[in-house]
Amino acid sequence: MKTVGTVVATYNGERYLDEQLKSIINQSQRPQQIVIVDDCSQDETKEIIRKYVKELPDLFLFIENKENLGAKKTFEIGISKCKTDYIALCDQDDVWKPDKIEKQFNSLEDNRDSKLCFHDLELINKKGDTLANSYWKVAPSDEPLPVIGRQARARLAGFSNPVPGCTMFFSSSLKDYIIPISSSIWIGHDWWISVIAFFFDAPTYIKETLSRYRFHPYQAAGIGTSLKKKKDQRSALAVHARIVREVKRIIHKKKSKRMKLIALNESRHAMSIELIKIIEKCEKINIYQNRKHEYKLLRNRLKKNLVTFIS
Repeated sequence: MKTVGTVVATYNGERYLDEQLKSIINQSQRPQQIVIVDDCSQDETKEIIRKYVKELPDLFLFIENKENLGAKKTFEIGISKCKTDYIALCDQDDVWKPDKIEKQFNSLEDNRDSKLCFHDLELINKKGDTLANSYWKVAPSDEPLPVIGRQARARLAGFSNPVPGCTMFFSSSLKDYIIPISSSIWIGHDWWISVIAFFFDAPTYIKETLSRYRFHPYQAAGIGTSLKKKKDQRSALAVHARIVREVKRIIHKKKSKRMKLIALNESRHAMSIELIKIIEKCEKINIYQNRKHEYKLLRNRLKKNLVTFIS
């Protein structure tokens, strides 16, 4: 039977890490390896991890960064060290439902043409109370989620990501394309992996919420979304609004409107360059003849946009 590994990137995650690790260990189909890479936590995170390593030394691989590298590089290290047939990415503060691994494993085994599987999320607050039963139903979008195929590639080329990293379960055969992850400061690991998967492969999805995504003030990063205005979601909106305000305060503090526009253009310029490289690589290895025209149109559009971003 093929093996499954989990990659967890941690940083100051003492509040929720224990609950998440328990939800992984107690899966109906337990992973054969759990790789945890800590990015220089200053709280009790490393002590929590060491407790699990001591109890289950054959299950856990614990890596400590010598300096703070950020979430992207930390996940890259974890993916590179994971030696299983399938890899599931994991946020430190979420909670997995008991059959997450089993269902994603079976999905890829039943769909051999797919190398990545993703799923819907339940949104919860810091106490674990439900804010929304389905991320797909409340996420703002020009097209209903989930999207796959041409629609997903168009969205990625439009600098958005339809697949949260914490829902990704993929074949280790994608590692050769994923690593190294782009070093650009503007590119996140989840967008990068989505691009690799949707341009080199044909991902599949499960119409179920297989994990609980936690909104809380201590998040290092999160899903870039705002919930629809519905009466039964007012509490979710309030929580999310506070998170958005805090993130904006940290990231955009003292930046003028002009500086924000420059940053936006720089990020889109960097993403366009990387995506053009990936498309050209797909064309070079002659992958998916039925996508040839689509890839050509996307590549030409991105190259045309580069001039706009530079100017």
